[in-house]
Amino acid sequence: MRLALICSLISVVVSLNVFAQANVRYISDVMYVPLRAGMSNNTEVVKAALTSGTRLRLVREEQDASNDAWALVETTDGVQGWIRTQHLINEPTAAIKLERVNAQLAKASSSAKEALERQKAHDQLQVEHETLQQEYQALIENTESLRQTSAAAVDLEQENQRIHENNQLLQTRVDVLQAENEQLRDAERYNQWVYGAGLLICGVILSFLLQALGKRKRQSEWR
Repeated sequence: MRLALICSLISVVVSLNVFAQANVRYISDVMYVPLRAGMSNNTEVVKAALTSGTRLRLVREEQDASNDAWALVETTDGVQGWIRTQHLINEPTAAIKLERVNAQLAKASSSAKEALERQKAHDQLQVEHETLQQEYQALIENTESLRQTSAAAVDLEQENQRIHENNQLLQTRVDVLQAENEQLRDAERYNQWVYGAGLLICGVILSFLLQALGKRKRQSEWR
């Protein structure tokens, strides 16, 4: 049902279009024709000198008493009058057709020119895009190189810091060892002094003992 309705509407539209086209007439090539109030060359001229190619709407066609065919037409500004059908044609004049063709050619040429300019602009944008892409890639590579260099510099700084700390630790150990060595030397000197003093005291005591023993022996002999 819906499909039939759509087909009917399409048929009506096509018919109206064909009917409208059928009621369009043009003044034939290269002439100036007056539009009259009646079907006679003696009637009043309601619009003078319709030029070739003038678009008119056909209202109806009739014949006068002499069986000459006349057409009641209406101009685009709403003026109605009669004109001989021999001055009318069903399609635009050759001049109008040529003008339309030239306009279409000019439009096509302009469109082709615009398309060519757009293609050139597109190609230029493509080249700029590729250039920017290359610059972007180079920037990424430079950034990565700088990042690696910066990371290496940080690692080197950390290594230097670690070496410096180890050096300080070693220097501290050296200082401690030197202090311990001095203490050992002082202790050794003290021990040697004590040992020497002990030997001296022992010598003095031994000397006293020997002297005492000698006196006792002599006293025994005297007795």
